[in-house]
Amino acid sequence: MRCPDPARRRTRGSGGAVLPHLLAAAPGLWLTAVFVAPLLVTVVLSFAHAGFGEVTLGFTLDNYRMALRGLYAQTFVQTVVLAVGCSALSVLLGMPIAYFIARHAGRLAGPLLAAILLPYFSSFLIRVLSWQVILASGGPVDVVLHSVGLLHAPLDLLGTRAAVVIGIVYGYLPIAVLPQYVVFSRIPLSTTDAAADLGAGSWRRFTSVVLPLARPGVATAALLTAVPMLGELVVPQLLGGGRGLLLGQLVQTQYVQSQNYALGSAIAVLILIAVGVLVVLLLRLTRGFDDVPR
Repeated sequence: MRCPDPARRRTRGSGGAVLPHLLAAAPGLWLTAVFVAPLLVTVVLSFAHAGFGEVTLGFTLDNYRMALRGLYAQTFVQTVVLAVGCSALSVLLGMPIAYFIARHAGRLAGPLLAAILLPYFSSFLIRVLSWQVILASGGPVDVVLHSVGLLHAPLDLLGTRAAVVIGIVYGYLPIAVLPQYVVFSRIPLSTTDAAADLGAGSWRRFTSVVLPLARPGVATAALLTAVPMLGELVVPQLLGGGRGLLLGQLVQTQYVQSQNYALGSAIAVLILIAVGVLVVLLLRLTRGFDDVPR
């Protein structure tokens, strides 16, 4: 029998050891090119000197000073408040839906979850535009409210903060339902049965037993909804019109209309900082997700 060449065996072995590292590095290179590199460019531009349609590289804090005062600061605060409020509303509205599907739907759980996800098979832009018809004067909501006697004047919701809240909550409600459904479905029925044997009522069982165990799922739902809401652009533009300017619209204005790329980059960096703070706060609540009893 012919013995293999030791040198060839070492070459083949070294090549086999390098290939897994190359395959593992490919996703990292892709993420660096698509996410990290644009982020670094944005950070660099945020410290640059601004001009109309041009940027002079350097180091200045003027862009951040401008972004944190006057109309910009007011827009930043109202965007954070709107995102936190709409996220909380989405979580609260999604909680009973998720709880019912997880604990009481039985065989209908699958079809109900499919129905919740069904709107995502259509364009988000079309779904938001449909709310212009629904909320318009003379639309379905206007007709129903007039027919039951709850409204005696034309419905004037479009272009208001209420229309923006309705559109945002509608768009992100399914995202708030799914994480809560997962955590509710992982809580054994024996825990609530034990609380019932000890004399706890339905509401007491939910608040004292189920809700503490579901805390990671609730925090995850808040995280998945609040983060994209901070940069939401489509809903405020279509349903809010020019009123109630939010950070997403402000960044678009700086980049597209004013062509102040340095200020737009500074505002974008502030959004990222707000997202980071929100993530850190919610991560404390998401700890222990794997500890939820199965």
